[in-house]
Amino acid sequence: MPPTPRKIATLCLIVLAWLGHAPVWAVRTSDTIPHRTVFAIKALAENNVWIGTENGAARYDGKSWTIYGPEDGLPHQVVTSLAVHPTDGAIWFGTFGGVGRFHNGKFQTFSTKNSGLVNDVVYGITVTLPYVWIATTNGISRFNPSTNEWKTFDDTNTDMHEVWVYACTSAPDGRGDTWFAIWGSGLMRITETGEITVFQDPDEIFDVDLVRNDGPLHEIQVAVTMHRNVIYAGAYFGLTRYDGQNWNTWTVKDPDSGLPSDFINTVKLSPDGRVVAIGTDKGLCLYDHAAGRWVTYHKDPRGPGGELRIFQNGTWRTESIPEAPAGDFIWSVEFVGDRIWVGTASGLYTAKFAW
Repeated sequence: MPPTPRKIATLCLIVLAWLGHAPVWAVRTSDTIPHRTVFAIKALAENNVWIGTENGAARYDGKSWTIYGPEDGLPHQVVTSLAVHPTDGAIWFGTFGGVGRFHNGKFQTFSTKNSGLVNDVVYGITVTLPYVWIATTNGISRFNPSTNEWKTFDDTNTDMHEVWVYACTSAPDGRGDTWFAIWGSGLMRITETGEITVFQDPDEIFDVDLVRNDGPLHEIQVAVTMHRNVIYAGAYFGLTRYDGQNWNTWTVKDPDSGLPSDFINTVKLSPDGRVVAIGTDKGLCLYDHAAGRWVTYHKDPRGPGGELRIFQNGTWRTESIPEAPAGDFIWSVEFVGDRIWVGTASGLYTAKFAW
């Protein structure tokens, strides 16, 4: 993507009060962020939030933003993913020009020219000790910062059919499994001991899901999130949940689904694992699996304001709300403390989160 001018983006406060009442979406402040399209968010604390945008990265300290671009050492202006190292606190950036590490105020960059990175177009990054895992368009790179050793995972040493890896995730403490969402190869899990398992739709029909709840609903997976033994994965065809034993899948046509769209860009589990935030091209959806409750927030197509759509126990309810975000195309979601942060194609929003 070519460089674009820095733009003024609207920072909005979403008050999500789920007590049987409609939430209120209200403009809180305006501030400068690098670009209105926010691909990634990583919150270390309420006053320490990083974002990755189409034109650079930025850090919010609770009062103002500090912006970082290639002139500051960032590998590329398009920042697709963010991770924090659980032991040294370094921030890792996945970009369209390689990987960046920010520590003690300085950037260190890794690319195909100066490291073992398999491809410079990076879509996902996560840390599972002692490794940094990097999802690229040409496979997975694994980097050990302590030894400077690199290893590539692709169709030559795994069961991947395609090597375009869209996302990866692991636990915040850097322990346990690492999961990958792969375009054309479903989901892949690598355990701490190095055991690799690929999960694909068992019906072997690439373009449709013939049988529900038998595995990932599609080989094309683009997002994954985890909490303990539960993962959620998003595709451009619907949502998948796996708890280590049982699979669940949903599309908009399924009778128990409250999804606003099958086109999913991101999924993020809340810190307690109870609620998953699903970012679609038609709004932000929050799903509580135990309660079977789906709540979607999006603009009102009939005019100003917004719509709240609730689905539970087979019943739909729609409520009007006075304000709504500028756009429904959701790229990223993050939870920290009692807040939720939402990155869209039209700006960045933050909210009190109560469910």
